[in-house]
Amino acid sequence: MSKFTSEKTIEYSLIDQLTMGESQWTYRGDLTSEDALWANFKQILEQNNQSALKGIALTEAEFKQVQTQLQFPTFFDAAKWLSGENGVARVTVRRDDVTLSPEPIRLMVINNNNIAGGSSVYEVVNQYTSDKKETHDRKRIFDVTLLINGLPMIHIELKNRSNPYIEAFRQIQKYVKEGKFSGIYSTLQMFVVSNASQTRYIAAGQFDKLNDRFLSRWVDKNNNPVEEYIDFARKVLSIPEAHLMVSQYSVMDRDRKVLILLRPYQIHAIEAVKEASRRQESGFVWHTTGSGKTLTSYKVAGNLLQIPKLDKTIFIVDRVDLDQQTTSSFTAYAEYDPISIDETDNVSDLMRKLAGDD
Repeated sequence: MSKFTSEKTIEYSLIDQLTMGESQWTYRGDLTSEDALWANFKQILEQNNQSALKGIALTEAEFKQVQTQLQFPTFFDAAKWLSGENGVARVTVRRDDVTLSPEPIRLMVINNNNIAGGSSVYEVVNQYTSDKKETHDRKRIFDVTLLINGLPMIHIELKNRSNPYIEAFRQIQKYVKEGKFSGIYSTLQMFVVSNASQTRYIAAGQFDKLNDRFLSRWVDKNNNPVEEYIDFARKVLSIPEAHLMVSQYSVMDRDRKVLILLRPYQIHAIEAVKEASRRQESGFVWHTTGSGKTLTSYKVAGNLLQIPKLDKTIFIVDRVDLDQQTTSSFTAYAEYDPISIDETDNVSDLMRKLAGDD
């Protein structure tokens, strides 16, 4: 592909890759406005909650209750809601007709325990046009967005090969500063930027926290860089990988009020530990200083708990200052996770907690 290949050609080549094969993204070229996205989301919500709704579609007033709950002031607030209750994000609706339900009902929006199947719907849209909010405002046209159950989760901005990828990042910064990622787009969790030759990803963040030094390059298990946008789409944006990235491989830092997406070597390490544990093998993760070992160990512990036979993981440190630092970090990460962090002060306390059912 030439450096003169148009952005439009690059865009549709990416969509072709994303929609290739079974159980991948479905292209929805008709969803180019906020009203169309909301209508699509409503249809998916009703389909996934037929029993709770007793087969009666949401009225306009009832759906406005849902819309209000899904418009977040920050991406971090969206992440807190998406973490859900035991991995299931829900909304509450009070029905207009009390004979249908005298009490408010809870509707499942996204089930992060049901990845790549069941209730999960994966769609890709492009050329979405943002509405003008004020008279001096400008319409913006977004490149490519990935939807999970109708909600925007990953947004991709593209440039052609004659431009640096950082220009695509500046475009996203501009959209964030202008408040374009609002309404249904306030649920975004991940940004991807590419000039086709070089591709980077970053957690969704507000303008003051969206720093280009946090842009990450993907590498494979052998530490080989994955730069081309089609290769990146195949490795990172396919299903289930993309859904895993915005659910299991993201962390909310309570203290800094930011969303963190793990770097590729952290994800490869976690996957290797999970596979070894299933085979009942031991092993270790080797980390250099400053490469995020506390975050990796936290996510290793959390992901191990998804194995049905495991109820607890134990984290041992060999220095008191490390114990205090690690506990503080773990507690900040676990605030919105269905995980409890307990310290043990002595052997008796350790034995009691290991023997307990909690």
